[in-house]
Amino acid sequence: MEENIKKLIVLIIDIDDDIGSVTGKSLIFGRDEVMKAAIDFAEKRPEDADTNAIFAGLNLYENLRTSNNDTEIAIVGGHPTNNMLAQILIKDRVKQLLEKIGNKNAEFYLVSDGTDELLVAEVLRDLAPIAGLRRVIVEQHLGVEGSYFLLARYIRKAIEDPKYSKYFLGIPGILVALFGILSVFGYILLALKIMLAIIGIFLIVKGFNIEDRTYNILKGFTNYLRETSHFQIAGIGILGVTILASVLAGYYSALSKENLITFSGSIIANSIPILLAGFTLYIVVSRVFYKVTKSNLNILKETASIAIIISLALAFYQLGITLENYGLKVGIITGSVVINLFIGSGFLLYSVAGAGIAALIELADYLYFRRSKR
Repeated sequence: MEENIKKLIVLIIDIDDDIGSVTGKSLIFGRDEVMKAAIDFAEKRPEDADTNAIFAGLNLYENLRTSNNDTEIAIVGGHPTNNMLAQILIKDRVKQLLEKIGNKNAEFYLVSDGTDELLVAEVLRDLAPIAGLRRVIVEQHLGVEGSYFLLARYIRKAIEDPKYSKYFLGIPGILVALFGILSVFGYILLALKIMLAIIGIFLIVKGFNIEDRTYNILKGFTNYLRETSHFQIAGIGILGVTILASVLAGYYSALSKENLITFSGSIIANSIPILLAGFTLYIVVSRVFYKVTKSNLNILKETASIAIIISLALAFYQLGITLENYGLKVGIITGSVVINLFIGSGFLLYSVAGAGIAALIELADYLYFRRSKR
């Protein structure tokens, strides 16, 4: 029965780790330790909203203990500047907390002083259910002097805190400098257009969270390159170059075409074969060469893939050339003509032949290598 009793955990979320920077601890566990941290932080940072969040968490902790004695409280810090890294750190520290408690049957009650901290709930849901969220809003009554004082404090924070200064100073500074430089040379209208474009791109990046997503993609790609073989890196480089060559070949070959038919034929005959050749080189370098260096001669699977890609490259090339020649002669196309082009160009013949060769290679792989292991 005791295993079914939920352990209630009050988590005071400090996403920018202000409390950790003062106390020296980014994970503080237990009522006594949290109370000690609250007093220490309040003495050194009495105006910080995190002080109110800590005491609000302690208040919630005491209320929950009246109905469930198995209740704990902790302060979990993140990172001062990187919001995405802060969420990762908070999740790791909560995992450490759960391992320390040794009870998997837990429920979280999150307490914070802002909306950013509450976004962490989405990160923590796979660790334990989120039973409650509480945002602490400080009630204040300010006179005119107090309002000016509060405004001055926020302005100082916007200037000195790297988390906010890049938005309040960095981006406006770039826009003002750009406008000034272009205005000196008489390009005022161009300066306004560029400023609007920069503002629009910035709003799109922040609105769709492209910054964090790009960071995660680049981080994953960097880790992949660090862990993979040199042949894999070389294959990716070759593939990237062939993709660029494919785009350029299609663009320049289609510039002088007379109609849509010749334009489509030129794209199919030039861009697609180069792109498929890039995939072929990628397989040869990253897979075949790598296996050979490891004394693994079982490359029939890669050979089957190469056979299909080469046959498709020939099929698309023939289709593109046929379509381009037809467009130069006729200039119009119908449904029946499309069918005749697919058959007459040899597209279907090359495709089926490539698939058949790949099937035979796969069969040989099964009969020779896989049966030999039994």
